[in-house]
Amino acid sequence: MNTHIFKLFFLAIASSFVMTSCLKDDLNSPNIPQAGFTMINVHTGYNSIIHKADNNFIQTMNNPLPFKGINFVYLYPGNRKIQTIDPTNKILIDSTYAIKDSLLYTSIVFSKAENKVGQHVVSDTLLNNLSTNSGIRFVNLAYDKINVDLYIGENEVFANRTYDGNTLSNNSFKFVSQSSGQKKLIAKNSAGDTLAEKDINLSTGMYYTLILIKHNTENTYELIAHQQYRN
Repeated sequence: MNTHIFKLFFLAIASSFVMTSCLKDDLNSPNIPQAGFTMINVHTGYNSIIHKADNNFIQTMNNPLPFKGINFVYLYPGNRKIQTIDPTNKILIDSTYAIKDSLLYTSIVFSKAENKVGQHVVSDTLLNNLSTNSGIRFVNLAYDKINVDLYIGENEVFANRTYDGNTLSNNSFKFVSQSSGQKKLIAKNSAGDTLAEKDINLSTGMYYTLILIKHNTENTYELIAHQQYRN
């Protein structure tokens, strides 16, 4: 295992998760092959979801991954069967992914049209130098498939971002360097109308995943921001 990948910061939402399965490796054993696996839940269909890897629970029924929640675990490398289940134990997603030693992965479970569920699992690449900046990325998962511009203050940072829910484009998941500090995120449509706003403090050396979603019932948009890694 390449130990530099585990200089990470995971921001627990609401509570910390206790991992009891074999998926959590001993962090004091750097010679054991491991990969970092972050799970983000932005699926509006349920209050929570649960992940399993090769039939081992990552979250449990008593401690699921809540809507807009984030969770981090270590996985052994190999072809891993990753399942997502709902609170009634119904399987929503059942896929196999090739997990490689010493890499970082992010899984995002999201809503599609007609309340269908989707998932993207991507390999993350960190930036070389964030000594004075922050790393950010923006994913457009608003299921009505509109093109979106993301502004930080008055500066357009991501232009004409198409819907990222149908196909997996690694370019949409690349981190870019951004000046740190207190910022206002603004998502706009192609007509320049504001869809959602969010205030955020971008810390130096930290990585953030920014996601735009649309709520089914309220017919409104929301920007979700998760602090994910530390350089």
